[in-house]
Amino acid sequence: MDRTDIIIKAIAGLVGAIVSIFTGLFGLMFTVLLGMMAIDYITGITSAIVSGEGLSSTRGYRGLFKKVYTMLLIGAILMVEVSILKSNGVITDGVSSAFILIEFVSIIENGNKMGLKLGFLSKLVSTVRGKIPLLDDGEIVKQGKGE
Repeated sequence: MDRTDIIIKAIAGLVGAIVSIFTGLFGLMFTVLLGMMAIDYITGITSAIVSGEGLSSTRGYRGLFKKVYTMLLIGAILMVEVSILKSNGVITDGVSSAFILIEFVSIIENGNKMGLKLGFLSKLVSTVRGKIPLLDDGEIVKQGKGE
């Protein structure tokens, strides 16, 4: 089973951790994540209005609760990292970077729901979500569940 999405998210996390190590800007990735979460929430509301789905308080609260959970999870990771591993936030920044990618993909999906033509960004979303066919020795191999 090919899980390209997991590989891409792992690479994003690794790159985020490396950036933190080399720049010394520990915690910056979490700050960026908070901004991306706000943008995702706003574009989600906008796409619901523009696409004609309409606003749903249940769906909105569910989205907010997921974002709050993500923040709490990253906070817990930071506490474990600092207290047990005696680290300075590199792992937390790596995890935050992976979540930044997830939020970015969601922002692009919101744009697609509004009818925006985002070209290569839509292909990126399909790759991260594992929905595009992959080439294997010149043959197209459909990637899906159970294959």
